[in-house]
Amino acid sequence: MRKGWWISWIRNRMEFLLSNGESVPVHIKRRKGARHMRLSLNHSNEAVVSVPWRCSDREALRFLEKQRDWLEAQLARVPRARTLGDWLVEYPQLSGSGDRFTVRVEATDRLRADYIFAAGGAEIVLRLPQTSGDHDTALLQLVKRFAKDAMVCRVALHAKRLNLKFTKLSVRDQASRWGSCSSSGGISLNWRLALVAPELQDYVILHELAHLTEMNHSCHFWALLDTYDPNRVAHEAALDAMTAEIMRVGRG
Repeated sequence: MRKGWWISWIRNRMEFLLSNGESVPVHIKRRKGARHMRLSLNHSNEAVVSVPWRCSDREALRFLEKQRDWLEAQLARVPRARTLGDWLVEYPQLSGSGDRFTVRVEATDRLRADYIFAAGGAEIVLRLPQTSGDHDTALLQLVKRFAKDAMVCRVALHAKRLNLKFTKLSVRDQASRWGSCSSSGGISLNWRLALVAPELQDYVILHELAHLTEMNHSCHFWALLDTYDPNRVAHEAALDAMTAEIMRVGRG
């Protein structure tokens, strides 16, 4: 393959042509104070080139070409980005409020997407309007709504049990983090926690609640979290093992 003009614009996006003929989107991020160029891969499997503020696109793309082998090796080993619909076909389950539910997706004549519980509460039926133009987007928004409903209740339950107070809870689409806690007591959680086992979802919730007392990752923080979750080490390892795959769900 001839190298040199391996950058093209497709649908107003910059794309890097790989050796196998496929292409990967490229994002150039300029950072004030940065002294070196750095290449990374985000959870949408897009190349991110971080460069000094005054670095030109041409310099950044020349650096990317030099890192071709690294980029292609990374793309070969990381999980693929996939839609939520594809994920639920393979793993038809959602977690919330300490339980694991079987999932069924069905079309409905209703004008608004919603979800109901069936099979004695063991199943969640995700009902999407037949008129929905973008099925993947509608499904994603509905699961995000379920995740927020479920985790609002779960965070409140654990906070009350531990005699802790948080100021607000948001459920968002973070790029790579499972959760965070602000100095003002606000907790933010990733909607993808609805895709993991209940005990792992609880681990992240307890992790962020522990930050209400210890706003750091000091030995005092970990000791406190161990009292909240005696199986913390095992839960952390299990979550770490699946992070790369699940963080790519909803990005296909």
